[in-house]
Amino acid sequence: MTKSLVGLLLVVLSALPAAAPQPAASQGPLTLTVKTRQRAMRQGEVVLVTVTPSRPVTAMEAGAFATPIAFWPSGRTWQGLIGIPVDAETGRRDLVVRATADNMPTFVRIPLQVTKANFSERHLTVDDRFADPPDSEADRIVAEARRLDGLFTTTNDGRLWRGPWRLPVPGTPTSSFGRQTYLNGQARGRHQGADFRAALGTPIHAPNAGKVVLAEALYFSGNTVILDHGDGLYSLFAHLSKTAVSVGAQVARGDLLGEVGATGRVTGPHLHWAVRLHNVSVDPLSLVHAVATIDAPAQTSKTP
Repeated sequence: MTKSLVGLLLVVLSALPAAAPQPAASQGPLTLTVKTRQRAMRQGEVVLVTVTPSRPVTAMEAGAFATPIAFWPSGRTWQGLIGIPVDAETGRRDLVVRATADNMPTFVRIPLQVTKANFSERHLTVDDRFADPPDSEADRIVAEARRLDGLFTTTNDGRLWRGPWRLPVPGTPTSSFGRQTYLNGQARGRHQGADFRAALGTPIHAPNAGKVVLAEALYFSGNTVILDHGDGLYSLFAHLSKTAVSVGAQVARGDLLGEVGATGRVTGPHLHWAVRLHNVSVDPLSLVHAVATIDAPAQTSKTP
């Protein structure tokens, strides 16, 4: 069952130097109303943060899980996304928001109660040659990993996407994000995306707008397309039979990216869709849920 948890207002005005100018009495103190929207406040999820100031502000900043949040204005409100790491400690974690008006900062500290995600496990026994890449591919694998890390750790300012996100292919995922795979008894990396079963040649469409920053064959993921959606948000689409875009292209939501295939290290045709937010792997389906009402007027409430 999905649910939306609401972070309510906590306001702490910072102390001002004696000589600092005071705001006009008619304006009153700056107050902030903070809301969050997410499927659940658990590991691997995306959280949409909406901040509504009582009057216009000149700056809005926030951070959580040792990561800054990139805000964008939306009418009277400011919005931004948080990615909860799959290995985040459970329990209380604070979201700290800092807004500035009339050269005075106002701080908000919102407690987030992070719960443990129940990631599934998969145990497979395969021929050793499928479990471990040959030595001849080692240099290629290392070089590709470094390239991907360089992409995902690059933040280009400015949100390129707008509105709700769509699924890249019809249907529902066939394997869960965060699943731990064991090959021949040895733990491998967690599954960092959502897999969609689809017939060979099924069209793959951009879930939202972005810029193509990679479109080529990689060792593990086969024919791969990566979109930069701006502000540290990336999508990766893997195992394509063919690609329909090239590096540098600007795509809109719904544009054709390629076709479903079985390239790379796979056992059959499917689409692997992964999302990185400030280099944090998050469940793509949690992103779809968190921003389902994005760019719509926020329904907010404020504590006394």
